[in-house]
Amino acid sequence: MSAEMPEQRPQQERQSERRPLMVRVQYRRTIVRLAAQILDLSRHGLRLAGMERLRVGESVWITLPGLPPRQAKVVWVDRFEAGCAFAEPLHEAVFDAIVAGHMH
Repeated sequence: MSAEMPEQRPQQERQSERRPLMVRVQYRRTIVRLAAQILDLSRHGLRLAGMERLRVGESVWITLPGLPPRQAKVVWVDRFEAGCAFAEPLHEAVFDAIVAGHMH
């Protein structure tokens, strides 16, 4: 058993509003597709929980509801959760539609 320490989440101000969300999605790392859950979403990124641990700096392609896959970079990891920053921010209307369609 390794004594690996989790990568710390950056303590920085958010670029845009982050909304709690529970949406099942798929993401791709290299050629492997995996299932995960979005825990929260902003126009600039998301917090993802999955069965595999991602690595800081890794690029993933995340398929959001109703959209083609979007590239994101892993910026922090804490066990099986990861904070990912989109290569291109979501348009405000797209963000609003995703949140509105998955609010409980």
